[in-house]
Amino acid sequence: MLSLYKDILTSTDFSSTADKALVRANELAELTGAKLTILHVLEHFPEDIPNDTIAPENADPQRYYLESAGKRLQESLNKLKITGAVSEILVSTHSAAKEIVHYASKNNIDLIVLAQHGSRGILSSLGSTTGNVLHNATMDVLSVGN
Repeated sequence: MLSLYKDILTSTDFSSTADKALVRANELAELTGAKLTILHVLEHFPEDIPNDTIAPENADPQRYYLESAGKRLQESLNKLKITGAVSEILVSTHSAAKEIVHYASKNNIDLIVLAQHGSRGILSSLGSTTGNVLHNATMDVLSVGN
């Protein structure tokens, strides 16, 4: 068994391209025997949130979004048949890229695996989450194409 990586981090925005990165990260974790952590960053009250995901009037918005993200994350893991991974959901006022790099540094992650294009349709690596992680991470980063 390869021991190149011990701790792998991937992040999801629940897009189909993120699913490809989840699968690749899981394959690498299985191949190397590494621990896999799947992170979803819930950017606190994003301005471009779709109407169908707005918290009901009688619900605490942060709790609603955390529960909703947790369900979506579990559905993704079940659909992709990923077992044994640690999942984390972070609520942040910062960008997803900043949180991914911070989490990876704080938790001694060896490899970050991310999708090239997220659900927001930003194709330029200069403004994308993956591009920002590539430029700021001190550990290996694998960008998975679509």
